Amino acid sequence: METALVESFTGFSILIQVGLVLVCSILAAKIIKTLGSAALKRSGLGKSGYDRIIIEEIHAPLYISVFLAGVYVSTQLVEGLLFEFYITNTVVSAVLLLWAYAVTQVGGRLILTINDTRAGREIGPLFRNVLTFFVVLGSVFALLSVWRIDITPLLASAGVIGIVLGIAARDTIGNFFAGISLYLDNTYKNGDMIQLESGERGTVIDMTIRSTTILTRDNIAITVPNSVLNSTQVVNESAPIRRRRIRLNVGVAYGSNLDTVEEALLVVASEEPLVLDSPNPVVRFREFADSAILAQVQCFIDNPALRGRVRHRLIRRIDERFHEDEIKIPFPQQEVTFFEAGNTISFEHATDPTEESPPITVDDMPERN
Repeated sequence: METALVESFTGFSILIQVGLVLVCSILAAKIIKTLGSAALKRSGLGKSGYDRIIIEEIHAPLYISVFLAGVYVSTQLVEGLLFEFYITNTVVSAVLLLWAYAVTQVGGRLILTINDTRAGREIGPLFRNVLTFFVVLGSVFALLSVWRIDITPLLASAGVIGIVLGIAARDTIGNFFAGISLYLDNTYKNGDMIQLESGERGTVIDMTIRSTTILTRDNIAITVPNSVLNSTQVVNESAPIRRRRIRLNVGVAYGSNLDTVEEALLVVASEEPLVLDSPNPVVRFREFADSAILAQVQCFIDNPALRGRVRHRLIRRIDERFHEDEIKIPFPQQEVTFFEAGNTISFEHATDPTEESPPITVDDMPERN
């Protein structure tokens, strides 16, 4: 392209050739700028659409690059131009930096737009910083190549420095990649109620490149490194949906009317405002326990953070309803039988189970001091 432009102006003097090239580049830049501005004013482009983001970020570098291309071609037309090496390399470097900035801006805005969620807005800057790092690194090596600087020693030094930094910051690097893994796996996001393998339970309030912070029900903030969360079991009570079932066990006395018990529990659960109507609350009788028949109330709530409050209200209301319906909640009991004098107790010999031992009375048993 450069050769074709140069040959098209060979019939003119050098000054005219340079002037024509600069004028053409300026006109072309103006046309591109006008077309870009017109495209941005079109009603069909959304305020946060991908097409608008791309046009907004590249139309300025595009028309500036066209103008700089004209300057570059002009320097090639003038033979023996003083400082030609520095002028042309400066122009090329400017174009590289311009497009590096454009790529960073386009990539960063697209990342934030694609991840337009609360968690995405927290982790999006992380990916943007990674993109910026690699673009800057590539731009530095490209500039060194343009200016004909030998980068072999720099690569060797960078390798050694990278190994040293990798060893020194292995925990930070591990947390960094663990944070990316947690985000890509959608393990949790801000606002989710999670329970750690160690037993802590709370709401995620912050996700950073290094760690995750959860707020417990006691308003205690716990900061956990991402590498720990990535290698242990995390129970997300808010995913895939926030609706959660709670189970409340109630023991009723043997001999109670189970139909009355079931009706009372269902009425209490259905009258609680925090309990969802769909799915409907249910009552299941689970087992014959030592001192009671174990009944279980099962109902749903729309937020796992309400679990403690709902259980509190249900327990209070069940106790009141059982008093009204005269349903007893027994406490554990044990029966102890005392032998009176004259009662007969039979024992068997341990050596021969088939041989019956002579009966003894309570009076024959030794007294304890």
